[in-house]
Amino acid sequence: MAHGIPCQFFCSGPFFLFLFVILAIVNTAVGEKHLKFVTLLYRHGDRSPVRTFPTDPHQESAWPQGFGQLTQVGMRQHFELGQTLRRRYRGFLNETYSRREILVRSTDYDRTLMSAEANLAGLYPPNGSEVFNPNITWQPIPVHTVPDTEDMLLRFPLPNCPRYNLLMNETKKTETFVNMTKNNIKFLEMVANETGLKDVSEESIWSVYDTLFCEVSLLFLFELLFCLQMSVVFTENTVPSNGI
Repeated sequence: MAHGIPCQFFCSGPFFLFLFVILAIVNTAVGEKHLKFVTLLYRHGDRSPVRTFPTDPHQESAWPQGFGQLTQVGMRQHFELGQTLRRRYRGFLNETYSRREILVRSTDYDRTLMSAEANLAGLYPPNGSEVFNPNITWQPIPVHTVPDTEDMLLRFPLPNCPRYNLLMNETKKTETFVNMTKNNIKFLEMVANETGLKDVSEESIWSVYDTLFCEVSLLFLFELLFCLQMSVVFTENTVPSNGI
């Protein structure tokens, strides 16, 4: 932990979803509790699929920035999270950005770096002397990272980890794991036939679900925007100009 930095934010990825908050609270001589240090660990916002399957009509070209990229929904999610953190830690964090107060670390992925930046935009809107352009309600705040191959803090699973590999191999041999595959073999075969994937297992099928989840989420957003647009058109065409 860097000396003099009471707050550290970590934007992790690319696989697990969690928000983990550690509040370091110490007792004073009179028994009162005071917040002294905060560590936040969170994942990136909504993203496009990281891959797809051969029969999927929505290949990488269907996504504006390609696979595994932060969507505008994800940008808004983290901007709003930053605003929430500002409200939550008001009185603990300075109203203005101070490099001695906060350290931000991200994994080396576009979506996590952009999530951290969007979060900071909500957390530290520029005030007073921080405003460098009156037309932009944003200020640059550093987000630190290291190459993916060197990340021993936020990357998971770590490559070439003997303990992790041992536990995974032991898990695959358990009765529960073996029976899960046997009991769902028909389903796995169906997924393979429908997707065109050659290797569908209990371990790999998550990627099919992930792809469909991202596509359904985007479709729902498009449908919602379409309904809102139609509602506006309907209102404009049916409500008299005098409002009666």
